[in-house]
Amino acid sequence: MPYLTTLEFPTVDQQRYDALSATLASSGPPSGILFHSCAAVPYGWRITDLWESATAFDRFVDVSLLPTTRALGWPEPSRRECIATYHAGMVQR
Repeated sequence: MPYLTTLEFPTVDQQRYDALSATLASSGPPSGILFHSCAAVPYGWRITDLWESATAFDRFVDVSLLPTTRALGWPEPSRRECIATYHAGMVQR
């Protein structure tokens, strides 16, 4: 069962997100990620992903993402959510 995840970072903008992406790019996609999206929100930056498991999400966030955001001077996330999905998949048209 996939997990829908949300991270929100106050005061972060696209330029700071692009710097994070460039820093993490050398590692390739994290193990267990199925889908990634992000967007500016009125108070900062939101990242919404779909992961194979809560464990894979937590491992990536705790071991890779947060140490990198801290090194780049980002604030701590104001929201960290991981929810088991009932249904996740492509919509047929």
